Amino acid sequence: MQHEVKRVHLNESQKHQKYLKDEPKTNHYRDLTSYIFQLRELQTYNDESFNATTSLLQLNPEFYTIWNYRREIIENAYASKSSELVQILNDELKFVMSQLRKFPKVYWIWNHRRWCLFKLVDLNQVNWDFEFKTVGKMLELDKRNFHGWQYRRFVVENLELEKLKNNNDKAMEGLLRLNLDEFDYTTAKISIDFSNFSAWHNRTKLVPKIYDLITQNISLSTIDHPSLHLFQNPLTILNNDLELIKTGIYMSPEDNSVWSYLYWLLSDELFVNAINAEGNSSGGGSNSQDYKQLLQQQIDLIHEINELEKEDTGKENVGCLKALLMITELKEKEDVDKDEMRSILQKLIKLDELRKGRYEDNLRRYE
Repeated sequence: MQHEVKRVHLNESQKHQKYLKDEPKTNHYRDLTSYIFQLRELQTYNDESFNATTSLLQLNPEFYTIWNYRREIIENAYASKSSELVQILNDELKFVMSQLRKFPKVYWIWNHRRWCLFKLVDLNQVNWDFEFKTVGKMLELDKRNFHGWQYRRFVVENLELEKLKNNNDKAMEGLLRLNLDEFDYTTAKISIDFSNFSAWHNRTKLVPKIYDLITQNISLSTIDHPSLHLFQNPLTILNNDLELIKTGIYMSPEDNSVWSYLYWLLSDELFVNAINAEGNSSGGGSNSQDYKQLLQQQIDLIHEINELEKEDTGKENVGCLKALLMITELKEKEDVDKDEMRSILQKLIKLDELRKGRYEDNLRRYE
């Protein structure tokens, strides 16, 4: 269930032996499912039905109907007494955590945890700081689990809401520090593993968010934080991250994560507008010139890396060729060399047969 865990493929004999071994478990599972469905049809909401859902969810945590029934039981059997409900919900968080350790990529477990937390919000008993520490530990176990990253953003959003309740300058400073710390967290995770797509993706959410916070609250531009200086100007962030990602491109040119982030850096309006504004303020007269130069610099870098790959492997790198397509298409139409684009696409058709049809479709655009 985690990254880098290989599947085990069984031959026919092994499959048959496994079937014989699992048959009693399968029969038990069917009987338990039938029993719980009968309980739900009879609207049975008690300890017995609750414990039955626990048994079945331990066998199959992807059975979302059972999670729904479990929530119905909690609301109907335990919601009348707030103190009892708080205990039940906290016990649920422990149960969910035990399930997530075994099945960290099952949507329904994460969904149930969110539901429990919002119930605790209603009771004014939620502990978002604990949740923040918890998801941090989970990402230590599987640093690329996008469910965990998505959940981390969810927890941060709720920590932000907690801070904003004060509605003062101190609250806004806390908000900025929280997001700058998250930005540093992505830097740390990327430095460990440049293939961490979720960390790069989280960065695309944080950069504009932090910049907007600072520009909308000028007083925040003087707080003491090691990463604050990057956000005084979008071009500072752009140059910093272009250098950061360059290492990842050299190390893993076949990895889509780094190319996706590079494309975002070169195409997001935060940076494109800043480059254009810089051109206007310098009186250069052609505010698109600097942007063209930036694109060409990255194209030249990709060509250089592709040549190094050819020297090492004897083949051109698929990641580099795909990146050349993406970034070249950011140019003005009149600046695109159609012959070069056709050449790249023809190479990709041979090297990346799985996407052959897509490249052939693109090829028609440059006829």
